[in-house]
Amino acid sequence: MNTILKKFLSSSLTALGIWLGIAIASPLSLLAETLLAQNNIVLFGPNQGSTLSYVLRTNRSGARANSFSFTAKLPTSKAVAELQILYPEGFASIFDPENIKIINRRLDKVEEIERVIIDPEVRSVRFVFKQPIAGFVGQEIEINASGVTNPSKSGMYKIEAQALGTEANPLFQYLGQWLVTIY
Repeated sequence: MNTILKKFLSSSLTALGIWLGIAIASPLSLLAETLLAQNNIVLFGPNQGSTLSYVLRTNRSGARANSFSFTAKLPTSKAVAELQILYPEGFASIFDPENIKIINRRLDKVEEIERVIIDPEVRSVRFVFKQPIAGFVGQEIEINASGVTNPSKSGMYKIEAQALGTEANPLFQYLGQWLVTIY
């Protein structure tokens, strides 16, 4: 059913482009993709199960003194020693360690951060916790950023989260993505 609706939208927009005399139909196909993924809800595509929730005080571009609240579920099978966030251009000031609090929602406590590793080339920030966060069913963390400025350009921004466990040879485990819309 999902594939049928996607093909219908894509072919309808392509037919509309031909009817209007537009020779290149690929932008219209892209329009069909963006119509299907708005307001942080992904209806179709490979990432529909990995979209994480967030709360944004104002989604106006360039808004100052704003606050973000990102929520992510942690893996249940292992403790998390480190959290990595990969952010797009324009979000560097939002993930400044001075503006961030990471809250364990199950215990309702702020997690202490031992150190922060920032890599501006890759656009990532890694938070190393003083004590690993234990893995339980339904364990969630909340990443609060306050007093930050929104990106100056409007659009949909993809921010990804990964967790590093405490096992002998740890690898980052993908937690999901936040699709942040700035108008």
